[in-house]
Amino acid sequence: MRDGIYWSLAALAMVSPVAVSAQEEDTQLWVYAVASAPLGDRGTLSLDATARWREHARGDEQQTLRANLLHPIAEGVRIGGGGGLFETEGGDTEIRPHQEVDLKFGRFSARTRVEQRFFDGAERVEIRLRQLVRYALPISNGIKMSIDGEYLGLAQTRERTSEGARDQWRARLIASADVSGAVTLGVGYLAIHTPQPGREDQLNHVPQLHLTSRF
Repeated sequence: MRDGIYWSLAALAMVSPVAVSAQEEDTQLWVYAVASAPLGDRGTLSLDATARWREHARGDEQQTLRANLLHPIAEGVRIGGGGGLFETEGGDTEIRPHQEVDLKFGRFSARTRVEQRFFDGAERVEIRLRQLVRYALPISNGIKMSIDGEYLGLAQTRERTSEGARDQWRARLIASADVSGAVTLGVGYLAIHTPQPGREDQLNHVPQLHLTSRF
């Protein structure tokens, strides 16, 4: 329990500087449905669908569908990739393949992901690097808390002359509970800080709901 308090304070420490520096804020709600199953020789296939309601895009919310395949290559190391389809109610579409490496050591895990983002009408493909670090703490039978921080940086923008935001920082706290041997429910809070050159930084408050099924 002492560890749980320590890591909760660490999560708040990640979020607090974000809240202080950001000026432009909105609130969103993301709902996840995730299914995972073993595939082939020790591989794992996961499918997730999300609905995202966004305060600053009211009436133009987003739905996503993504697949990911991971395969272990050594103790605590998995590699893989997949892709996703991101659609807004206004008709904007993004296709997003990705590649990643996952590492796990004790209660800590890390994910390095490279995404290629294809947007309607864009001059070229956008390339983004995502680096995530997570700490997971079992609380009691079937109940777990996890804390993660993630950096997202653009290696190539979709427009050649873009002067928009290139970096983003995320901090998240999630509590989850196993309701059966194959189903987990979770609730979380995600803070997204986006520095914007020449403008006020942006802060998104994102409550999250998760439903995960394992086959």
